[in-house]
Amino acid sequence: MKSYIKAIVIFNKNGERRFVDFKEGVNIITGDSKTGKSALVEIIDYCLCSSRCTIPKGKITDFGDLFSLIFVINEQVVIIGRERWEIGGKMYFSTGDKSLNAEDLTIDYFEYRQKHSVKDVQYFIEKQLGMEVDNIEISGGKNPKKASLRNMVSYMFQHQNLMASKFALFYRFSDFYKRQDVIQQFPIFAGFIGQEYYTKTLELTDQRKKLKRLQKYERENESVDKKIRGELITVFKDYYALVNTPFVAKKSISDLIALSYELPDIDLSEFSSKDIIDRYNALAKEIEDLRRQESELILKISELKDANHIGYKYIETLSDLGNKTNISKPQKNDYSCPLCGNLCDSIEHLNDELSEATNWLNNEINFTGSYNSGFLEDIRKLENERSKIESNIKKVYGYIKNIERTYLSSESLNKIQDKISFAKAKIHLYVDTIKNGTIDDVNKEINEVTDIINKLNAEIGVFNIESKISNAKQELETNMNKLAKTLDFEEEFKPLNLNIDMETLDLFHKSKTDRIYLSEMGSGANWVSCHISLFLSFLRLFAKQKENSPMPLILFFDQPSQVYFPQGIKNSSEQEEEATKQTDLEAVNKMYTTIFKEINDIKKDTGILPQIIIVDHVDGEELEVKSQFKEYTRRNWRKGEATEALI
Repeated sequence: MKSYIKAIVIFNKNGERRFVDFKEGVNIITGDSKTGKSALVEIIDYCLCSSRCTIPKGKITDFGDLFSLIFVINEQVVIIGRERWEIGGKMYFSTGDKSLNAEDLTIDYFEYRQKHSVKDVQYFIEKQLGMEVDNIEISGGKNPKKASLRNMVSYMFQHQNLMASKFALFYRFSDFYKRQDVIQQFPIFAGFIGQEYYTKTLELTDQRKKLKRLQKYERENESVDKKIRGELITVFKDYYALVNTPFVAKKSISDLIALSYELPDIDLSEFSSKDIIDRYNALAKEIEDLRRQESELILKISELKDANHIGYKYIETLSDLGNKTNISKPQKNDYSCPLCGNLCDSIEHLNDELSEATNWLNNEINFTGSYNSGFLEDIRKLENERSKIESNIKKVYGYIKNIERTYLSSESLNKIQDKISFAKAKIHLYVDTIKNGTIDDVNKEINEVTDIINKLNAEIGVFNIESKISNAKQELETNMNKLAKTLDFEEEFKPLNLNIDMETLDLFHKSKTDRIYLSEMGSGANWVSCHISLFLSFLRLFAKQKENSPMPLILFFDQPSQVYFPQGIKNSSEQEEEATKQTDLEAVNKMYTTIFKEINDIKKDTGILPQIIIVDHVDGEELEVKSQFKEYTRRNWRKGEATEALI
């Protein structure tokens, strides 16, 4: 990934501008204290979507209303802007022409552009860098975690408080979770793996969980399966023995289920001749037909008896009504009024109606009685038919019993048939139990999931991640020790054998008998030399991956010479002996010589020139690499030149 910061540009609310421009390769900002040098890394961090603002409070934040970067990524120029924290910290993101310089960028550029959230701009930058890894959660968690630009900066920034620290190597490693994320995402930043690796790994996790569940079901069903299968095979053996047919016991449950629908029948030829068997079967069918006819007759007789019973009840009701009518029968034909003596026509009329009703009632009783007599005759005829059928059944059954007595061994046949029926019923009972889900046959599914797991393991193995990380460790250690030979280390640690633990990113010197971690090393010279050698080696490693790595090839060293000259060479030298001054100058000269050479060697070896930005007190005037130092100096904020400083 070819990338570098072309400029830092700060605007106030009136549109006034202050900027620092940079180039690929080495960039040095030198000057006195309190000129804003160390604020540069904080501005870059803020524009790279930091969740908080750490730009030093004072003249810079008083002036700055909008902080921006001109950022080159491959052949694309990206313009990133961010409002100051106090007014919300919203961001701008756009792409521009590669020729765009700091002098061309004005406040008007942002005036009509859309403001974005920090998260949105972070996403845009990550996409420009080619880091499209959106889910690295391989444990199957509900909240997917993505590779983050914010974890990249730990490999890019060496703040002033880090450069000579023995307690920390990486930016913001004091946050445990931040540290874990930076370590975990190193293979992504190095270009070893991308989203495909994590997608396959997540799928592998899901399939392993599925296999575990299936195996649990298999264990739970094992005892039940063993018991039922054993009993099923036993009844199959019994059945096949009864019908005198060989049985192969080595069958799966699915085979046994299929076989239950195709059970062989008993061969009756062992008991008699074919003609007798045919006659026996024909008589059995005849009995079945007679039984059916008998059932039909019984039903008809029952229905007629019910009808006859209803008829008798009706006649009985009519008879009771007739008796009541006879009691009310008129005693004479004419009725006279006891008061006036005249004839009563209305009573005579009622008398006539009562006589008429009585006649109808008598006729209905006679009719119903004759109809009921018909029911009795029909019942008698049907009973006769039933009797004949029963006689035929007895006769045919006698024939059957005679055949059984004469031609068939009825006792042995009946016993075998009973056993066959019982064995068949048991087989169907066990088969129904299995089909209803009492036993889950998961062997097939386990085999399918196992095949998927094996395939995914093979596909993931192609990434060869462990080997790549091991090789990266070896490359880092080889390069660190090469660079360390040219830096200022105490004699007691020579010959140097610097190592890095890739699981913790801890640095240590491995002696013949012990490991000496950075925190156990004395002298600030050792600490700063470890930082420089390690992070230059990371820069080389990322550059070597070229387009595979999304990591911006930018490294920021803040005050690397501070352990030798806390306030600058000239101020320090006035308080030190000449010999000490010369020793410190030699150490600082080694430091810059190593940095200059390594950056150019990376370009020579990889074809990519990474960017390193160094802010320092020293001006290089007393260094052997004075000319190179001056060539790489972009700003010198001292001796009246501080008017160009950020403050």
